[in-house]
Amino acid sequence: MSAPLPPPEEVRATFDRLLARDPEQAAAYLHGLGVASGYLAGAAGARSIRWTSGSAYGPLECTVNLAKPEKDPRAIAAAAGAANAGGAGAESGTGAGVGVPQCDLCWENEGFPGTPEHPAKPGLRIAAIELGGERWGLQFSPYAYFDEHCIALSAEHRPMKIDEAGFERLLDFIDLFPFYFVGSNADLPIVGGSILSHDHFQGGRHTFPLMNAPVERAVELPGLPEVRVGVVTWPASVLRLASRDRAALVRAAARVLDAWRDFSFEPGGVRACSRGAGGAPVRHNTLNPIVRRVGPAYVMDLVLRNNRTDGARPWGVFHPGEDLHHIKKENIGLIEIMGLAVLPPRLARELPAVERELIAAAREGRSPCELEARLLTCADTAPHAPWAADVLARRGAGLAAGGADGPHAGAEGGAPGPVVREEVARVFAAVLESTGVFKRDAVGAAGWDAFIGELG
Repeated sequence: MSAPLPPPEEVRATFDRLLARDPEQAAAYLHGLGVASGYLAGAAGARSIRWTSGSAYGPLECTVNLAKPEKDPRAIAAAAGAANAGGAGAESGTGAGVGVPQCDLCWENEGFPGTPEHPAKPGLRIAAIELGGERWGLQFSPYAYFDEHCIALSAEHRPMKIDEAGFERLLDFIDLFPFYFVGSNADLPIVGGSILSHDHFQGGRHTFPLMNAPVERAVELPGLPEVRVGVVTWPASVLRLASRDRAALVRAAARVLDAWRDFSFEPGGVRACSRGAGGAPVRHNTLNPIVRRVGPAYVMDLVLRNNRTDGARPWGVFHPGEDLHHIKKENIGLIEIMGLAVLPPRLARELPAVERELIAAAREGRSPCELEARLLTCADTAPHAPWAADVLARRGAGLAAGGADGPHAGAEGGAPGPVVREEVARVFAAVLESTGVFKRDAVGAAGWDAFIGELG
């Protein structure tokens, strides 16, 4: 810890005074406390490997984040199931020293002394805000995937839920902090984030690639002329809603959600629900809502998600296939769906090793098959062997001529060279395409037509 922190109630009182006068100053105060205390992982963030590469959808952002371990989607789903089975509704939000945190987001983390299973967060401070007439907390994320990465969390430990009340709370957040974006992970396993047991949003001061993506098709919502709606040019399936009329925007978003929850399109593999154990219905359709201000208008992107699995695709019909897991197998949550790949820390070790072998193979004239066989002999490079062989077949001349650029390329902990950066972004684009419930082909276009027809 770099500096002592004021007591939690003093922090909340100061934040409240600043919020009443200048919300941006209040946010800066809370963020500054985290930086000064060492809680916000500035050093870890600086060590993260970041780059931007072009794609068919515009620039995509990639980061190998060294601060957070890779999570298995099946473990996340199991944790969510256990939380739902155990019930919810425990009230937190009363400040430090109250009870044992039920998850990493609970307010009880503030001041909790820690256990071997649940480490303390001594630098954590949470401000109180009101969203949808409820007490919520505001904190900043120690993982800092982007500038001023903040989390708004329900005072009540309850599962994630996408509904009309959630849209209202998102807009309340933007009314409080119009200089930030805010969004929600989906509320179902596979397509949700890493914590499904505690209702929360993520926001911050960042313009994601999705936000720069254009609308390619206008959509009319009968009875809501105040709301502009369009299909976004993006690998995931996104509707963009924009309006100066907040109430109309909420009605439009609720209409989209209601229609999507019950929508099925068999040609594209979309099924709204299936039968689970004992014949109970299991729903599959949900969405990611993302809100920001653009001038006087509210803009809400709604990313359509479906978490169905089948025998051929046990990880998810709309989840990246196993051929992409060497780069990304985790849930594709809110941050990734907007075009920022949060890649596992193992890639800081694995990608440089693959790149060295790629460059050597290109310069020595080895075949893709020879490279693949060599990579399969090493645990760090084996998962990437088929991918690297394909990269060599397509880009061998460029690898031989250019090699690695920069003092850290090819070395553990450094950014890869241009070819590997571009090829990782290419994989990330394929990851995002896999999440699209309406693919960018004739079947997907027919799916959009069918769904838009349900919005009338």
